[in-house]
Amino acid sequence: MDAELSTRLNDFSCGLFFMFQIVGTFALYIKGRQHRLQRSAFFFMLYLLAISVFEFYVFFIHNFLGENMRSITDLLQVTVVPLALFFLYRLTHNHYMPLGMAVVNGGPYLLTFAAYVFTLQYWIYEWTMDVALIHSVLIIGYGFFAVRQFNRQLSSNFSSEEHLSLHWLWLFLFLYILLGVVWFIATKIYSPITASVYNVLCSIILGLLCYFVYRQEDMLEMLHGEPAAEERDVQEHDEAEVEEEKAMADFHFSDRFEEIFRKQKLYLNPTLNINDVARAMGTNRTYISVFLNRRLNTTFYDYVNRWRVEKAEELLSSTELPLADIALQSGFNSMSSFHRHFQRVMGMTATEYRKSKEVKR
Repeated sequence: MDAELSTRLNDFSCGLFFMFQIVGTFALYIKGRQHRLQRSAFFFMLYLLAISVFEFYVFFIHNFLGENMRSITDLLQVTVVPLALFFLYRLTHNHYMPLGMAVVNGGPYLLTFAAYVFTLQYWIYEWTMDVALIHSVLIIGYGFFAVRQFNRQLSSNFSSEEHLSLHWLWLFLFLYILLGVVWFIATKIYSPITASVYNVLCSIILGLLCYFVYRQEDMLEMLHGEPAAEERDVQEHDEAEVEEEKAMADFHFSDRFEEIFRKQKLYLNPTLNINDVARAMGTNRTYISVFLNRRLNTTFYDYVNRWRVEKAEELLSSTELPLADIALQSGFNSMSSFHRHFQRVMGMTATEYRKSKEVKR
């Protein structure tokens, strides 16, 4: 490729990346007034934007770093690696990472950055790049584990995953892997082309991250409401274990649990969560979760949606209502959820089920 064209492409990709950061940071600042999760994302984006402003000044206005410009800016960029871990931790927990863990993960990057700036020993730069790559791989592994745990907790506490699920983070983790490969190549073999690919990929990742986090509700904040909730969960779980032992002989609990769904039709609330049911039953949510998992061998998510499918089945058999109305009146908050759960439970689509009933008539 022509040298001038590749340079222009690199400049364009830098501008694109810079624009995505500005727009994303502003959007998350507005959204951050509502949830701590988005507020965390805002500070993450603000830090990235500050790095980009510094690099823009050094690369395009005044290079006061001289021949060490690339190595120093690379070291500054890798400080984002532990920051990505902090944000991932916040996505899957209702509190920030403990200070000790944060220092262990982020401290070495700050120390090596300072050491290189003052000594200009190139081996420090190379060592930091290699460690950052290994650390990124470990973060990705942790990410897969943390997201699985998060979505498992979601199914234990919520009846819907609209605006709550972290399934989108699988795509983000894949792109993060790809970014790590491109970044590693760009630090070893610099060219305008590799830099352009890196900038475009960063733009895509940040764009997706801002979009999904912007619409992602803070499940843990909604459920718990305060940082001490995890400690309370442990206590409640211990209490639930004791209560379950006593309740094993309580044959009426199952009847009462089913009755409250049948009579009060709690499942018609599309945003129903386990706290709502616990209040209606006069017990704690951990006990209900233990009851569902051990006695009924199901999750809160599946249990509630089975009731919704049963209601939809009744409406399909007795009315000519459009499917959208049936989904709404059955407690589903989207057509996609309605179709997915109905087919999984009934083994056929809602349309096929209605036709089968018409044939029998």
